[in-house]
Amino acid sequence: MIDLLSILFNNIELSWIDSVTDIDTSDEFYDLISIFPNLKRIFQDAREKNRDELQRTIRHIFRSYKIFFLIKSGEFFHETLSKDAVTKIQEKVLNQHSQNPLIIPILLMYHDIGRYIDNKEHPYHSYHLISRMDLLDPFELSDIEKLLIRQLIHYHLLIATIYTGESTFYGIYSLINDPEFNKLIENENTIDRFIDLLEVFTYIDILGYYYTKIFDHYIKYYDEINSKLKIILNIWPNKELALKKAKEYSLEWLEWRIAGALRIFQFVETKPHLTKEFYYNKLRDSIKKSDNNLLRDLHWDSLKNQYLVHSYKIQMRYSLALLMILAFGNFQRMGLKIESGVSYKLILFWLLLSKEVKLRSEDKDKSIWNVFLEGMPHWSKIDKSFIRMIDDEMIESLIRKSKDEYNKGKEEFNLFIDLSQILKRTS
Repeated sequence: MIDLLSILFNNIELSWIDSVTDIDTSDEFYDLISIFPNLKRIFQDAREKNRDELQRTIRHIFRSYKIFFLIKSGEFFHETLSKDAVTKIQEKVLNQHSQNPLIIPILLMYHDIGRYIDNKEHPYHSYHLISRMDLLDPFELSDIEKLLIRQLIHYHLLIATIYTGESTFYGIYSLINDPEFNKLIENENTIDRFIDLLEVFTYIDILGYYYTKIFDHYIKYYDEINSKLKIILNIWPNKELALKKAKEYSLEWLEWRIAGALRIFQFVETKPHLTKEFYYNKLRDSIKKSDNNLLRDLHWDSLKNQYLVHSYKIQMRYSLALLMILAFGNFQRMGLKIESGVSYKLILFWLLLSKEVKLRSEDKDKSIWNVFLEGMPHWSKIDKSFIRMIDDEMIESLIRKSKDEYNKGKEEFNLFIDLSQILKRTS
């Protein structure tokens, strides 16, 4: 398999991947499917249901493979990464590749196959398809390696979303409540291998999008997340202590996760003024200038310790576009200027959401809350009228009217914030 993939992608350029139309009917696509024939029916179903989504998925798979082979061969270049950073990423990739050369290519091929079922819950649906259809059986893998791959795909967004602030370290609640994940970590040394593979996959996954720009500091922060996740999961099987440590780390990262809406994760340290404290001060200053009744008399420490103390339970799902709109009044992919202002609406949203979560989970105070945004337009289709409607009253209404459900099997909540309220007011 690895030799066939290498030959295929040696003859494909990134420029072709990024520009070709109808990639799902190209000769290169059919060559790829010939290596993974058990995906033929799945991709056919995806084409019939949502061809645009299939095209995005296939393009991402192709780009991820090309990036992987470039890194592996030492030919990878990225305009915002130094040679030292690229070398460190290559060392991490080669270390995992040397343990079993099948695992990373399989992850790249199968991790997004569930997107056509439900984009926002695609890690679960990809995992479920693989499990239900025994898609890993054709490969020469041990049972523990199959289990490892299934779990990596199930939780493949973990490191990336902790880093962007959408999730917290407390998100491992889902893992340690998952019976299959528990089977995985019963095996010696699999926790470290799981986390190291997850980190390597995350680099390739985010570089699998043409618009991605990552910088040297990603390595430092991914290393820190890697280390903290290992500490938490190696406390297993003591679930209580593991969750306590996860909560501790989550609260330590509170300002970071909120500043994710300011794109701290991407641009911190890329210019002299873009320090962590610079971003944190932008958050603190935003409430000083607020005339909102809830925020007007609050100091940052009291806000953190009284109102946001339960925010570690909140795991946001595909939320950065909305959070950036709350912070800036638009969706932007740039670093902050020294004089840039940040709206208090971002903090107001977090305060009200944290209060609502506390109110609704008093009898199950350890459960996580997965927050889904329903009716959220794609960021490219958000217009000024949509943004104007998101005032204090609307933020409060969105959260107050949100619907929740409790999943007894997973012992966690789902909260659905219906943004169609905004669309109705703009129509």
